[in-house]
Amino acid sequence: MAALAAGVATSMAQNVYSLNIVGYYNVPINTPFTAMTCSLTGGSPVNRADQIIPYHDGDSIQSWNGFRFVEYDMDSGSGTGWTDPATASDVPLTALPVLSPGVGFFYGKNTVITNVTIVGQVPTGTNILSVGTGFRMVGSMIPYAGLVSTTNASNSINCPVPDGSSVQLWNGTKFLETDRDSGSGTGWTDPATASDTAEPTLSVGQGFFLGNTSGSPFNWIQILNP
Repeated sequence: MAALAAGVATSMAQNVYSLNIVGYYNVPINTPFTAMTCSLTGGSPVNRADQIIPYHDGDSIQSWNGFRFVEYDMDSGSGTGWTDPATASDVPLTALPVLSPGVGFFYGKNTVITNVTIVGQVPTGTNILSVGTGFRMVGSMIPYAGLVSTTNASNSINCPVPDGSSVQLWNGTKFLETDRDSGSGTGWTDPATASDTAEPTLSVGQGFFLGNTSGSPFNWIQILNP
């Protein structure tokens, strides 16, 4: 669920107008680990983990550094409120990851919460995420849901997945891979069965792995003009 409200800030002296769209969305937390993304901006410093993720003592986030996940535990017994489980030491707030729109991560549930509510401002205008080669954990920069790649669709997040590359969605226990395949009848193939399959669909705030095998980075562009 996403709820948005428009707030207009006006400077009459300079005849300058700016439109800010603020709101929230809920991400269901039904399994021990949930793949997420923050498709709103908020806090200061903007989108640092402690500024954008609601604090639930005992829960964690895991940020992908390009090679592995790095875990940060919410720990009210820590001097900073966050602990590095690998070293059992406090994590300085300045060392927490910045979860900007487009960045995917895992939320680790160790409490009884059923959803995480993200509150902030919608990134309007032209938003660009540079997706490098290899495996990248990403998500929609704008709180959109729908097909992962189909362009000009009202129900699409419009990610131009390169031919031969993969989308991997977390189902709560494992990743399910779907490959972009221009030779397929649907444009997508299930590598487990080597058969045509449906295009992946994502919900608001859902993170996923994109395996970019094209050999080159590409730009994912999303435009929202209020």
